[in-house]
Amino acid sequence: MAKSKSAIGRFFKFNPNNFWEVFFRVQIILWSFILLIALFFIGVNYGMLGKMPDLDAIQNPNSAVSTSIYSADYEVLGSYYNENRIEISYDELSPYLVNALVATEDKRFYEHSGIDLKSLFRAITLAFVPGQDGGGGSTLTQQLAKNLFHSDFERAGAFTRLSQKLKEWVLAAKIERTFTKEEIINLYLNTIGFHYNSYGIKTAAFTYFYKTPKELKPEEAAMLIGMLNAPARFNPRMHEERATERRNLVLRRMAEANAITQHQCDSLSKLKIKLNFHNPDYREGVGTYIREYIRQELKNWCDKNLKPDGSKWDVYEDGLKVFTTIDSRMQKYAESAVAEHLTNLQDAYFKEWHGRDPWKIGSRAKPDLLDKMMKQSDRYQDLKAQGKTDAEIKKIFETKIKMEVFSWHGDKSQSVDTVISPLDSLRYYLQIIQVGFLAVDAKTGEVKAWIGGPNIRYFQLDHVKKSTKRQVGSTMKPFLYALALERNYEPCTLIPYIAPECPGIDASWNPDGTDKWKEGEMVPMKDGLAASDNRITARIMCDIGDPNQLVEFARHCQIESNLDAVPSLCLGTCDISLYEMVGAYTCFANLGTYSKPYFIKRIEDKDGNVLAQFGTTQKEAIPEKTAYTLTEMLKGVINKGTAASLRPHFGLDMPLAGKTGTTQSNADAWFMCYNPDIVVGAWVGFEQPSVHFASNHSGAGATAAMPIVGAFLRKSFNDRAVQLKHDEFSLPSDSSALFNFNCSAIDTSKKEETPSSP
Repeated sequence: MAKSKSAIGRFFKFNPNNFWEVFFRVQIILWSFILLIALFFIGVNYGMLGKMPDLDAIQNPNSAVSTSIYSADYEVLGSYYNENRIEISYDELSPYLVNALVATEDKRFYEHSGIDLKSLFRAITLAFVPGQDGGGGSTLTQQLAKNLFHSDFERAGAFTRLSQKLKEWVLAAKIERTFTKEEIINLYLNTIGFHYNSYGIKTAAFTYFYKTPKELKPEEAAMLIGMLNAPARFNPRMHEERATERRNLVLRRMAEANAITQHQCDSLSKLKIKLNFHNPDYREGVGTYIREYIRQELKNWCDKNLKPDGSKWDVYEDGLKVFTTIDSRMQKYAESAVAEHLTNLQDAYFKEWHGRDPWKIGSRAKPDLLDKMMKQSDRYQDLKAQGKTDAEIKKIFETKIKMEVFSWHGDKSQSVDTVISPLDSLRYYLQIIQVGFLAVDAKTGEVKAWIGGPNIRYFQLDHVKKSTKRQVGSTMKPFLYALALERNYEPCTLIPYIAPECPGIDASWNPDGTDKWKEGEMVPMKDGLAASDNRITARIMCDIGDPNQLVEFARHCQIESNLDAVPSLCLGTCDISLYEMVGAYTCFANLGTYSKPYFIKRIEDKDGNVLAQFGTTQKEAIPEKTAYTLTEMLKGVINKGTAASLRPHFGLDMPLAGKTGTTQSNADAWFMCYNPDIVVGAWVGFEQPSVHFASNHSGAGATAAMPIVGAFLRKSFNDRAVQLKHDEFSLPSDSSALFNFNCSAIDTSKKEETPSSP
């Protein structure tokens, strides 16, 4: 021990006048210090200050990535996420974004290797000088390390800020050795948050400007980069003045870095921030109902399909890419058509029923409906659980409170603030008109537009899905007329305008006709369909005989819903989903071939590897001649029948066939329409069948549903990018014996026997 002390003493005891002796000792001290620092950082790397992410974790950061939903025309429809993040590559970034980021956050980014000693020394030195701002000492690479592994730091224990900083330095050095500068910038911009649950620059560009990052202008890029340090503080929607000042600071730094000219900086700084804001909330944006349905289907797919390592795919974190058949333009046209029409229709409805409750009137009346709805509500159940009496609860329900309600006349989210009692709000919502809309490619079955209701924030029930069924009314009639064509009827077959006589059915069953013909008059079958006359339809049903034949025919057209084999089936007393009806009508549009509607083309992982593909499913359903002949008859509905106002009102000159439908008490309004390219269906009604329109004037299929289809077709056909054609319907492969459609030479003054079914 004495020898050791003597050696140390001799080391520090030297002649200061001997240059080489001093130089030798200084070198030993300096290199010892460097060695200690190196050993310290090696210790940090190996967990001396807590567990460190390994190199694989840096190369594959565990960031939750949103599942993205793409339209057929490659627009982002929406995403599913815990953190709304969509990753992109460096090539997808605007140079203005890159320049703004470097100029604002790390001017010497391309000169250092993860730790900028010059900036760090300046920041430390000036931190102790009053009135001086030395800036931040952190580089972009250090910030990236913190962004990527912040949770690891937190889990490591109660470390001080200094220990966390040391770990960031080590990680920054690793990142610099692993990635190029471009990759570091790309990783950084993929990880940062921008408020409104928007993570990553692609989501931010979509949220605030409805653009891709590549499309951002200099002032837009500057605004987003300006938000990085404090997204809530510099939120342009909430703090426009503050966000503008921050944006202008970024523009000045871009000018200093020669990323833009001083003239550009001065001009852009004067501009007002102009947003095109789209909340990434699943209840906002385009195609909300179809996006929700896709989410459910995707979760089912994830449950049945595993990753290569045997684990389940996560809809919210694995960055799946779902490519759909939806055309974003057609979807927007459909939503616009719905909003335009239902705004006016809802106003007309409230005027017709002013001061009256529709559920107390009509063949489907339920006088106690409002009371039942009150008792089924969450508010009632909560109050009951608190021990409130019925009288106390009724008083609470009748007391007015501040409330946000749905309204077509509301703000962008279709809501208004009002003062209303909970009971009156139930009464109000019972009378909000519901809608279902579906457009499908006739040849492929690809769904092009899907609307399940007026607003998914307020009405979650999707009126397109197979599980949502309503009475279809006269849209069922074409299936009977097609069946009749297969039973030796022809378009000009004369049907006596007399009460139907159905075996085994009460003789009093005599559906109302249109009063278009006199009792006993002979009516060409095609005219009966064009006018949607119930009496002629019922007569054909009774002449054919067994309703099971109609059920079987509908099954051939892939209608799967329950169908009671009764004569009234021909008038559409059955409940069928809009999804099924549109699919079934593809049989008519596609010359007898059924095209199953589908809406997902393929699923990819976040790296673009295809996990699943889906395509057209077709089936020969009915003979070509039957489909073609029925289509020619349904053209009469459009040209001179119940839908005769469609063409002149919406300026449609393309070949069209279709059918209107209206149910008892005007509770359900339907319109089915198609051409060789597309089949479109619309249903309009209410969530409760006992709520209905006041009259045929407002509640008929031609009034309540047809205008939506008409506006959609006009906008879609007028958009050349959509590429819908005006082609005529194809002839059957054997067109040598087509039916005669000129019934003018037939004598309708005398009674003739209709063909009997085999």
